[in-house]
Amino acid sequence: MAPGEPGWPVWPALGQADDEPTFAKSVRDAFSNPAFGDWVARQGAGAVVILGAQTDFCVAATVRGAIARGLGVTVVSDAHSTLDNASESADQIIARHNGEFTEAGATVVTTKALVGG
Repeated sequence: MAPGEPGWPVWPALGQADDEPTFAKSVRDAFSNPAFGDWVARQGAGAVVILGAQTDFCVAATVRGAIARGLGVTVVSDAHSTLDNASESADQIIARHNGEFTEAGATVVTTKALVGG
């Protein structure tokens, strides 16, 4: 997906406000885009909530990137996904990474716990 091309905008059901920016990334860690890291810092955010795809690539790298920047990290345990690989099912990969995120210092919560449901 390229900026400005079909498929680039955030899915409308997520409710992105008109004044909320969208940041490009070409590698796994979202914080690899300096504009994104700068924007998070300008918001005064001391912590981030991470979810998305793909658990074992982009999600894991972004968790590590956020922790390396000194941010508090909450990972939504049931809101990131991946595919089976030759040795593990997607569920096993997700469970393993949720454990690794906790060991790295992230808080891992379910969607229900995050939204207070």
